[in-house]
Amino acid sequence: MNREYALAIAAVVVAVAALTTLLLAGAVADPDDPETGASVESHASLQEVTIAADEISGGTATLAVDSYLTAYGAPVDNVTIVHRATDTDTGLVEDTTEREVGTLEPGSETAVSGTVDVPREGGYEIETFVYVDGERTESATHRVSGVDALTPAYADTGLEFHRFGDQYGGAFESVPAIEYAVESTSGETATLEVTSYLTNTADDPADSLELEVKARQADSNVVADAETVPLSAVESGETATPTTTLEVTDEYRYYLDAVLWLDGTIVATDRAIADLRPESVMANETDVESTFSAADFEDDGGFETTASDTAPDAPHRDDEADDADEVPGFGAATAAMSAAVAIALLLVRRKR
Repeated sequence: MNREYALAIAAVVVAVAALTTLLLAGAVADPDDPETGASVESHASLQEVTIAADEISGGTATLAVDSYLTAYGAPVDNVTIVHRATDTDTGLVEDTTEREVGTLEPGSETAVSGTVDVPREGGYEIETFVYVDGERTESATHRVSGVDALTPAYADTGLEFHRFGDQYGGAFESVPAIEYAVESTSGETATLEVTSYLTNTADDPADSLELEVKARQADSNVVADAETVPLSAVESGETATPTTTLEVTDEYRYYLDAVLWLDGTIVATDRAIADLRPESVMANETDVESTFSAADFEDDGGFETTASDTAPDAPHRDDEADDADEVPGFGAATAAMSAAVAIALLLVRRKR
């Protein structure tokens, strides 16, 4: 073997070895295969979470939780949103909901709506988690309180008993929303005319309502009479004054209970007092006894004389008649004593 042939074989061996090394290292790839180092990093970002009241029932509140997501870099697949509501007093989880989002496209914001159901009382911590391919990537926490103040759907009306104390600097603070007048009396009964003041504080008209008024005897708690008044539509900001009559036994104290009904559900109540007792009327009158009263005094005989004896319209009487009238029985006693003294003097003269 000559020298040139040996060099040629050595060059071929080196070339084959170099090519094999490059192939094993991945420097040379199949044109049909994608480039393995060209992938772009992407992620989903939780921009904002808002919470609002949705459906409210007597015992449960449904809270609407909206999450706003944005993808960066490239589309993000297999995104899931989880909401968890925890009672802040007990630490117990009240509800957990899950919503699959799918793929987030970059360059735009995606709003994802969800809900949680919680008891209509207390306060809650609402947590929102973002999962990508089953891995938690981001989270946010919000607190809500006063859930018990949310109005149930069945009681959703703006019509309520008017509060006079909020107006005119509190000058009418003691004015009730229910007032009455005695329309008539007949024997042992009294007819009361009862008027209620109802104001619509909402933006929409209030309709489909009824007002029930009862007269409840205060001592026995027995309902003496009751009437129901249907209400026509009350526009926003207007005040309605439905009036009804109740017949009760006179000279008693009553509670006037007004109950506002909406589609068979009580939505508002109020109470006033109707006092028909004579002594309570006298207690509320101006004291007129001071005009006619006079201090008791003693005359020369030492006997007390009352104001009635010195009244201007009393008929004139002479002194003897006055003495007899002022101390009954003393006129006859005086005559008897005079007779006894005369008889004693006569006996003394005879003995002499």
